[in-house]
Amino acid sequence: MTEAISPEARWPFRYFQLALLVFIASFLLLPTAKMVNNVYYVGIAIPALIALATGHGRYLIRSPIVLLWTLFLCWRLIAVGASGEFQDLKHLTYVTLFLLVVGYLTKPDVFRSTAFMRSMFWVVALYIVCAVLYYSISGRYAPGQHILWLLSRMDGSIYTSMWLTACFFLATPVWIKERRYLEFALAVTVSLILLAYVLQCRSALLAWLVVGMLMSAHSASASPRVRISAALVGIAIAVTFAVALATVPQISALVQRADSGRFEIWTILLGEWQSCGWLTGCGLGHKSIQTLAGGYPILHPHNIYLTLGLTTGVPGLLLFLAIAVTTLRLAWTHRDPWGLYLTAGLVALFFDGSTIIDNPDERWLLVLLPMALIANPYGRARPPTHG
Repeated sequence: MTEAISPEARWPFRYFQLALLVFIASFLLLPTAKMVNNVYYVGIAIPALIALATGHGRYLIRSPIVLLWTLFLCWRLIAVGASGEFQDLKHLTYVTLFLLVVGYLTKPDVFRSTAFMRSMFWVVALYIVCAVLYYSISGRYAPGQHILWLLSRMDGSIYTSMWLTACFFLATPVWIKERRYLEFALAVTVSLILLAYVLQCRSALLAWLVVGMLMSAHSASASPRVRISAALVGIAIAVTFAVALATVPQISALVQRADSGRFEIWTILLGEWQSCGWLTGCGLGHKSIQTLAGGYPILHPHNIYLTLGLTTGVPGLLLFLAIAVTTLRLAWTHRDPWGLYLTAGLVALFFDGSTIIDNPDERWLLVLLPMALIANPYGRARPPTHG
């Protein structure tokens, strides 16, 4: 009798592990969105269709997360039909294939390894530093000047800052568990300098502070030694930031820029959502024709949650929130550091970003990637037991 082959030993699981690594790296190495899209189409989407056509779709495991994603994507499909935005069908297909590949056709051991989690932060930080050095040498940006665009596909300073923040919290449990305190202190210093002084991104900095406070609050239930250490780290960061705020013009400018019109944008778009109807929203093709107080047009909502509600109504927003909560609960149960990465991404995207159903972009890395990896059942650590 032939011994059954485990799913993880089959070709899709080995292949897609490598393909996903290449896809992530392409955001840092390739210069254009088209080239990154081609990496996804050729390296992931087409092989995924082949894998599904040859019967590997049977490894899809039924779970509440799968059900919620199915409902969310079906509701999005209804919104496509109602809006007549049929080009969104390809975006739905791309996202569905990506979720299936990362969540159920990839062996995730590399992505759950401590070496990968630590490396992610330092690779992204090195990418930013290299861009800064290049711009300083070429004279494009002066030292301390707000850098708006970086070198490769991950070119926007806002999304790059968000990614750095997410990677920082992905690695934080590893640094603490393995007692790499010097590396952790260096990472804190590097991340704050890059976020507040170099890239000057408030959305990412707010996410860094919020998730950091959540982790500190959780550590309060730990041993007295951990509580004292967390308190000292928090005080040191607060004092350092206060001094920098008072003495460094680039950092004080973060406060002076206030909300950059976000509250005005949200007020206008919430009013438009109400006018269209809370249940259905305004449709996928909705573009606001109103302008801000200074005459500036509204390019996008600067909030992925408002975008979901505005385009797909309350059901679409609630389904996505249910997916997020269920995924974070699963990450908490299994003590998966990708839950912290996802939390940082979700918090940061409250202050910036638009749709998550699109061509391969930064929001895939911040939201879809961690959600699918957390849901991936292969090689998952058992939840801790008590008693």
